Amino acid sequence: MRNLWVSLLVIFLLWAVNGAGKESMEGKKPAPGKVSQEKIVARIDGKEIRLSDLDYDLQKRYEFELHKLEENLYQEQRFKLTKVIERILLEKEAKSRNTTPDELIAMINAEPEGEEKAEKVDKEKLYQNSLDNMKGIYPGFTEMSEDKQLEELKRVMGFKGSNKEEVKNEIAEMNKKLKPFGKKNEFIKELREKANIEILLERPELIKLDVSPDDDPYLGGKDAKITLIEFADYQCPFCSKVRPVLNDLLAKKGDKIKVVFRDLPLPSHQNAKVAAEAAECADEQGKFWGFHDLLFDNQGSLDSESLKGYAKSAGLNLEEFTQCLESGRQRKEVDQDAADARLAGIRSTPSILVNGYYITGNPSVAYLEEVIADVEKGQIPRVQEDAGKG
Repeated sequence: MRNLWVSLLVIFLLWAVNGAGKESMEGKKPAPGKVSQEKIVARIDGKEIRLSDLDYDLQKRYEFELHKLEENLYQEQRFKLTKVIERILLEKEAKSRNTTPDELIAMINAEPEGEEKAEKVDKEKLYQNSLDNMKGIYPGFTEMSEDKQLEELKRVMGFKGSNKEEVKNEIAEMNKKLKPFGKKNEFIKELREKANIEILLERPELIKLDVSPDDDPYLGGKDAKITLIEFADYQCPFCSKVRPVLNDLLAKKGDKIKVVFRDLPLPSHQNAKVAAEAAECADEQGKFWGFHDLLFDNQGSLDSESLKGYAKSAGLNLEEFTQCLESGRQRKEVDQDAADARLAGIRSTPSILVNGYYITGNPSVAYLEEVIADVEKGQIPRVQEDAGKG
């Protein structure tokens, strides 16, 4: 039944885009919200409740969901196109070597003699490499004790080992499983670089949302023409990964951009909301960004007592901070951020808006620069993944 409803939704949306009048996506989109926003949805003792009373804009919601459908369909087509290109390249290369594609892949993945033995000896090296990767993503990881680093590595990677040796074994096993994929991907990358490939599949345009930066904390130029709004959750690991990207962008653009932080604590993260309130309390004392960084550096420990410890480390007046946090006076501010996000249709983190153009996931610095350049030229940016030579 669920699949039936999904199919009907897709058919309806496609009809809405290509139906009566055959209007293109560049033309005027259907406006169900304008027709039915005042629809009566309930009555209480004769008092009517309309859709507009729900703080819910049907038109904006419709356009946002349609955009997500377009982007998902594009990603699906792009993935399938990549697989077709890979198959053609492998078939061509296999033919030139007088073999089959399967035999060619088997030859690429063949383990040199003695390599497996070396892998067992290098478990410590693999473990240290994993720690180094964590340090690159979580700056505060370096300051943790060895035991805390192990626990944080287990939390982020989903390892189940009860001690360091068991985790090392998990890392070695994961590395062993991924190695063939790495070899194959590297080989295909070489084939792609030698081939003349032209990707004509067009990337969809980004959707523009009406979301205010509010009066939330920001970095960069106060009156910059380019404003990036980041909706994030302090327990979201992907939000932590986008931090260095935004820092690099700020280092390049300086006061030409303004990066605003807004809260969107997800219900699935137990301490995300109290952490967001704590950061707002730190902002009262003018020390938001230092405290903000401490929270992302310690995503696994965001209970109330830990938050007080970070407040002390950030140089906050601990008495004022504690009073603010325990009074809950910043809860309304956090709730308002989350409500603004939901009203626009945003429900995942990290989500970034560049002058209103909505980007989800973890964009690269290069992609954000591309979006900014398009906005500055008055063009509509497109979703990530470069068209052209694949």
